[in-house]
Amino acid sequence: MSLESLSIGVSGLRSHQTRLDTVSNNIANSSTTAFKRQRAAFSEELGQAILGVGRTAGGSAINPSKVGRGVSVASIDRNFSQGSLNDTGIKTDLALNGDGFFVASPKSGAASDQRRLTRAGNFTFNQNGELVTANGLNVQGWEVGEDGTANTGELKNVRFDPNAQSAAKATTEAQVGGNLSADAEAGDTSEISSVVYDEQGKAHNVVLNFEKTGTDDEWTFSVEDPDGVLQDANGGGPGDANGTITFKDDGSVDSISGVTNTYDPDGNGTNDGVSLDWANDAVQGGKSLGISLRDITQFSGSTTSKFQGQNGNSSGELSGVQFTPEGKLQLNYTNGVQEEEYQLAIGDVNNPNGLEQQGENFFTTTGASGDLQLGQAGRDLQTSVVSGALESSNVDLAKEFSDLIKAQRSYQASSQIITTADEVLNQTVQLKR
Repeated sequence: MSLESLSIGVSGLRSHQTRLDTVSNNIANSSTTAFKRQRAAFSEELGQAILGVGRTAGGSAINPSKVGRGVSVASIDRNFSQGSLNDTGIKTDLALNGDGFFVASPKSGAASDQRRLTRAGNFTFNQNGELVTANGLNVQGWEVGEDGTANTGELKNVRFDPNAQSAAKATTEAQVGGNLSADAEAGDTSEISSVVYDEQGKAHNVVLNFEKTGTDDEWTFSVEDPDGVLQDANGGGPGDANGTITFKDDGSVDSISGVTNTYDPDGNGTNDGVSLDWANDAVQGGKSLGISLRDITQFSGSTTSKFQGQNGNSSGELSGVQFTPEGKLQLNYTNGVQEEEYQLAIGDVNNPNGLEQQGENFFTTTGASGDLQLGQAGRDLQTSVVSGALESSNVDLAKEFSDLIKAQRSYQASSQIITTADEVLNQTVQLKR
């Protein structure tokens, strides 16, 4: 029996040594980005049967009895609860607020060609404009189309051109909004202006004049072009581009009439404003500039009519990059244009504890974890990407030091089992004397 006690004591030493190693590793990684604490779970070894179910005492069955053979490590589980997010102010530092992992390319020269998963978002752009992890693996995602939708399919390395430029774009649409006061008297006027751009990105001014007529709910308008690059459908100057706006009783536009060249962007036969042709030396191909007036209102109060926007721009240089909460790489140019190039892929599995640890904050899938599922932050997953922040370790040092003391005491207790078993064996040997 003492020999069994020796084996039980040894199993305790081994198991609690593993627990000490696990706790020590947690403490050592308490400052590691996105580290997830581990826990050693024990299980009882199969015992030696003393009395079985088939034995009887006085004709009645008795309870089975077994003597335990010690303890073993059943598993080392990882706690994937989210750590706190700490601001760093570095745009390429990314954190996931929610479930999932960033996806990185397979490691060069590794035996496995599986993609690496990580929650450590301390990324940088290399000399080629590629987003890479701290150890140089490419972070992967999908290209984003002109409509802002990710072309989900084959994963590609997230990157941008460090020498990118934004091309000039001619203005083809301008929107006018605000209010024309219903309290205005006949002859009252309002003048607004906006900058528009030709094909070379040169800025031009367009002036729009409103005048209240003697009829209720009616205003006339006319367009002026000080630079002389716009003309109406008949080849006349913009002064010929005029018409009348009539409002409904609820203040919305009823009709826009008297316009030589109407503006119908929806093609539904309803005139939304006025259209002017760019001169050929300003914009090639007979492009026109449509000025939408449908958003103007007529309510009592002040006149606040204004140009709300236009879709042209001058050329621009790249001024910076940033990541949106959806994980889209956004390029900002000096002309105010913003372009979305790539969207980060977010990976997830059914059983994160089934992932295999690869070191350097990386994991790979296994049969126990389930297949890798890819999605978009904020759409497929209830997860957002936080730029300028990193996820901290979820290690609680107070708990780890408490567990360290418990593991140390348990190790000492197991060693005492061996000492006691040795003394019993010694006493047995002395029986012969």
